[in-house]
Amino acid sequence: MGSEEQRPLLRISELSSDAIEEVFESGDRGGGVGWWVRLVAWESRILWLLSGASIVVSVFNYMLTFVTLMFTGHLNALELAGASIASVGIQGLAYGIMLGMASAVQTVCGQAYGAKKYAAMGIICQRAIVLHIGASVILTFLYWYSDTVLQAIGQSASIAEQGQVFARGLIPQLYAFAISCPMQRFLQAQNIVNPLAYISVGVFLLHILLTWLAVDVLGYGLLGASLTLSLSWWILTILNGLYIVLSPSCKETWTGLSTKALKGIWPYFKITAASAVMLCLEIWYNQGLVLISGLLPNAAIALDSISICMNYWNWDINFVLGFSAAARSVHTPTFLIKLNKILGKLH
Repeated sequence: MGSEEQRPLLRISELSSDAIEEVFESGDRGGGVGWWVRLVAWESRILWLLSGASIVVSVFNYMLTFVTLMFTGHLNALELAGASIASVGIQGLAYGIMLGMASAVQTVCGQAYGAKKYAAMGIICQRAIVLHIGASVILTFLYWYSDTVLQAIGQSASIAEQGQVFARGLIPQLYAFAISCPMQRFLQAQNIVNPLAYISVGVFLLHILLTWLAVDVLGYGLLGASLTLSLSWWILTILNGLYIVLSPSCKETWTGLSTKALKGIWPYFKITAASAVMLCLEIWYNQGLVLISGLLPNAAIALDSISICMNYWNWDINFVLGFSAAARSVHTPTFLIKLNKILGKLH
């Protein structure tokens, strides 16, 4: 009788998520070490399947900037150096802040999802967008006066001037990122990752065409390259927004715009600020290498060289960021979903 009761538990692949969760809640694991090995293998397989799409989203979103810098290299060494220093010193600063703030969206939305408070997820997303836009307004001054900022940290006047041209063209992208980042975390918290991946790849392919037309065909130069990047990010943001509004998958979690998003801003801000600081410190320490290279003799060549190396290295970072985003959003019956449910019930 005991072996018959344990046999279904040993066939992990044939059990539903609810069935395995019942096993955890009952405390009757059964099957010994072999059962745990199968459970770990089953959980790992699901995690990699889900993280694959999240990794695609993270990497291909980053590749938009990578492609822009690649085409900027078709201009000259000075303009590539200016674009590189602005991408790292200015855009990288905003990227760290926005991405760090957005990580709180996935955490809080995961708790709401675990507690089955689906309507609250849309409110959380809107609240995050409000805070992100507020941060973007402040960061806009950094973008606009980036020449002064870059020279203040020791960059040459010629490189700082080109960096300012590139940074000013990225101001629209700053606001697109402020809206898109919370929306992506909102979808990932629901395990809606495949549509995000398709959208990211499609926009990436379109961005290659648009950047080639702007830089190589029409000759719009450095400003044209950065404005094209901004345009591609707005296309990505609009497509993400349309999916949330129109897709049946979000009919329970997105109930439309609400003034409730403006309530509880301060407690939520404290959560996002802590997340932003944590991630910023992880991102900025390596970007400092590019800033320091601008202080070397023949700074344009030094910046061009190290920025190319760092951009390839950033693929690894975005791969890990995509994987970690999937790990936070996996709603399986093991410790991840149980943690979300426990935290959700506490609130």
